[in-house]
Amino acid sequence: MTRFRLRLMALLTGAISGAAVALTMGVIAWLTRMLWGDPVEEGLERQIPLLWSMGVCGGVGVALALLHRRGPATLLPELPETIQELRHPETAPRRRDGHAILGASLSLVGGGSVGPEALMTRLATLISQRIWKGRDQDLQLATVAGSLGMFGLPLLGGAVVHDGTPKSSAGGSGQRSLIDRWIPGSLGGIAGFAAFHGMEEVSGGSLRQLPYSWPSNLGEDLGSLSAGLLAGVAGWGLGWLLLHWRTWLEQRQLLAHWPWWPVVTGLLLGVWMHWLPLVPFAGEDQLKPLLEGMNTSEAVVLILSGLIKLGMLGLCLETGWRGGIFFPVFLIACAVGSGLHELSPGIGSLGSWCGGVTGALYATVLRSPLVALLLGVALLQGHGATAVLLGVAVAWLITHRSPRDGGPPPLPETPGSRGYQQPPA
Repeated sequence: MTRFRLRLMALLTGAISGAAVALTMGVIAWLTRMLWGDPVEEGLERQIPLLWSMGVCGGVGVALALLHRRGPATLLPELPETIQELRHPETAPRRRDGHAILGASLSLVGGGSVGPEALMTRLATLISQRIWKGRDQDLQLATVAGSLGMFGLPLLGGAVVHDGTPKSSAGGSGQRSLIDRWIPGSLGGIAGFAAFHGMEEVSGGSLRQLPYSWPSNLGEDLGSLSAGLLAGVAGWGLGWLLLHWRTWLEQRQLLAHWPWWPVVTGLLLGVWMHWLPLVPFAGEDQLKPLLEGMNTSEAVVLILSGLIKLGMLGLCLETGWRGGIFFPVFLIACAVGSGLHELSPGIGSLGSWCGGVTGALYATVLRSPLVALLLGVALLQGHGATAVLLGVAVAWLITHRSPRDGGPPPLPETPGSRGYQQPPA
């Protein structure tokens, strides 16, 4: 009876947190549409007034600068930090979660090049903590896993949350924890999110209209393999660049030295919104028009947009425009993959190029081949699945065959965890 009650509580906790997260994301999506309009969010509007975009993004930057003046406790932790704090609550820093959630919401509404998953998992964690008051760590992790059901792949949450967990930490209760907490909590989170149409809001809809391209002869097979391998090398290079860029920014401690960096970032976002509409926003709404051919930008513009979005992603995360990296990294990969496909239309398909870049980029940045594979297949919805696998393999081989001090650095600690000092009064 006790175990049945625990499973039921796990299911209800996941469902409550999932529904609350979906409702919050729905409000954020509504505010974003009211402020910018669908064409701007989809990256199809190329005539937005420069003064308007700079004024709005700069105004959000001012709000974020004032909100984060009290130091790193007001910054939203990224997904790995949230998981680490759940595993080791005794060493978790004190945070002003209200300020962090408000700041992350403003970042999404204001056009920040960051994704929603860090905000969603933090909200799910806080709701679970309020219900259980810290008495059940496994259930809180299960709730986080359930919130990642927005990607349409139930296995993703468990893979992300369990990635890097020492085997000894599970003890002899791993199987019972899976049955009593993980499965009900994860399914509950997904059910709550789907009940409020959260998946459709966050993932930007389905890619069913994009036709599947299957090789029909040996030449097309070789072309797809070649595209996947070349795209894998390109994706690894992008991941290497992003990790080094974030490491360099983290060492500068920008917010510690000058609290108005969020305004500079906002003004830059406003400029790029006017000239390169794929640079701002998380990318989930821009993805569908891009892959379905509605975005007719030239190859050079697509590749340039991906590179600048990569730079703005790192700058946003280190200057108070906090959020996640899943969707921005995916949009970067698809923009670069689409550009490479336009430059080499006779080699492989669009899915092969986008899949190879996506798999390699995720594998390099996340340092988890399993999570990279699951994310790539789920977000591309089966398009270029072989290329995703090739990209992951290429990135893994390059990373592990590189000299120890020549490979990409690990994902840097963010200002919300350490290395950030509050500016002097």
